[in-house]
Parts: sequence; structure tokens; C-alpha cells
Amino acid sequence: MTISTTRAKAIFGRNDGGGVDWPYGVGATIPNPTWSPEQRRAHLQDREEAKQIVFDWAEKHGLRKTDNGCCPVWLQQNRNSRCGGPRTCARFGSGGWDTGWMDHTATWTFDRRPAAITSAPYRIRQSDRDELNRWVAADPRLAIAYGNTGWYGLDTYQIILWRTDLVEVIEPA
Repeated sequence: MTISTTRAKAIFGRNDGGGVDWPYGVGATIPNPTWSPEQRRAHLQDREEAKQIVFDWAEKHGLRKTDNGCCPVWLQQNRNSRCGGPRTCARFGSGGWDTGWMDHTATWTFDRRPAAITSAPYRIRQSDRDELNRWVAADPRLAIAYGNTGWYGLDTYQIILWRTDLVEVIEPA
């Protein structure tokens, strides 16, 4: 299936050049000068597949990427605005609690409201699971899903923390 650029811009927004603002790591990177032509083609093909995966996933769940989100405090708000910086932001103000699982993050809205945080850490430690469970215990609207690589690739795992009052179920990509 070919991704509609217009539809992709509606989901992910526009970058500074007017193209699709794909989540971090989804677009092609600058090729390593030591790569063979086959490695370059494989990389480009892998990133095209990643674009399709994230596009299908976001469209299925009715989500839109936002740059306002940063941490679970943002996710608990009723409007899509930054959570207030180091004094209130859990990612930056909690002594590093959430920084382990929040690697390669993307934040998502549903009906313009904070709806989900996705991340792609290289490992999921028990301390990460404990922290995520703490958020869910503190706010019954929140749920967690764990998955394999998702769209980021590079042997990462997918974590989704989302609001069930906005989107009942979100499955990993």
C-alpha cells in the first residue's frame, strides 16, 4: 500500500521542509560511507517499511503525533500543552525515573487531547516496569502495552502508555 502524503501530514504534521514530520528514527538516516549499495538499499527499504508500520498503527487508533508531549504528566492533562518543565515534568523532574523507558519517544493525541506515549528502548528493566505500573496505579485511566520492535527497529522493544478513556485499546505495532 502506498502512503498518501496528504494523509501522512495530517497524522504526523509537517517538517521544516514541508515534508512529513515522521517520528524520530522512522525516516532514512544519512548513509554510512562504508555501506555497500546493497546495504543502502536495505536501509531505505527498512525505513519505508517503518513508515508503513507507524502510519497504519496511528491511523488504526485515530492518533496524531504531537511535539508537546514529554512525560506521563502531560498524558494526564486534558489539553495538549506542555506539562510545565522541570518543576512538574516527570521525565525531567523526577530524578530520572522515567528516562529509562522513554527512549526514542513519540507522543500522540486523540481528538486533540493527550492520548499516548510510545517509546522504543533497547531493553526494558524491571525498574522501568515498576515505574510504568506506578503510573497506572496512580491513574486508572492509564494502561500499558509491551511489544517487539515496532517501527523504530534496531532490536528495540515497544512500550505504549495510553489513556483508556480516549482510546479503549491500543495494540503494539
